[in-house]
Amino acid sequence: MRRCQSQILSLILSLGLAGLLSACVLAGAGPDGVTPNAVTGDDIEVTALDALPTAPGTDPAMVDIPPGADDGAKAQSAAPAAPVEAAIETPPEPAPQPDLAEVVAEVVAEVAPETVVPEVEKSDLQIACEKKKGNWSSAGGKSRICIFNTKDAGKQCTRESDCEGACLARSGSCSPIRPLLGCNEILQDDGARVTLCIN
Repeated sequence: MRRCQSQILSLILSLGLAGLLSACVLAGAGPDGVTPNAVTGDDIEVTALDALPTAPGTDPAMVDIPPGADDGAKAQSAAPAAPVEAAIETPPEPAPQPDLAEVVAEVVAEVAPETVVPEVEKSDLQIACEKKKGNWSSAGGKSRICIFNTKDAGKQCTRESDCEGACLARSGSCSPIRPLLGCNEILQDDGARVTLCIN
């Protein structure tokens, strides 16, 4: 804004100065348009300017071209001034960063490829257990045993024949599984209380 005001002020001063000079020339000119020199008395020859002088930084498009100027000056003045824009370089967009989880997964896949765990062959006993809907379970150590869930687990009993599995002496109820592993107190068919151990 200040630059524009400064240019307008310079233009007004230039036009005012040119107007004063032309008034002086016209006032002192003789009939043939020649002004006598005030010091020596000789004639002063006056030549019209092609274009008005402009102050530094003044936009030439804003200066009026005098009527006697040639067409080249008018064309140059009529041409719009090219806008001066600061050359601002746009920084390049950063490359997209890869997902950290994907990078880790790729590295792990390269370093430790998937290991295929060989399927352990089932024994004849395990196959027979699974056919009867039993669970092939560890009985402690390396030994394994087939265990079945009972249908009457928790039912009140007084002897072993009342249950699908064993009749637990402490609770007087049928066992949830058969056979019972470890040592358990049970009621036999005659109602006698005994300790049964299966290891």
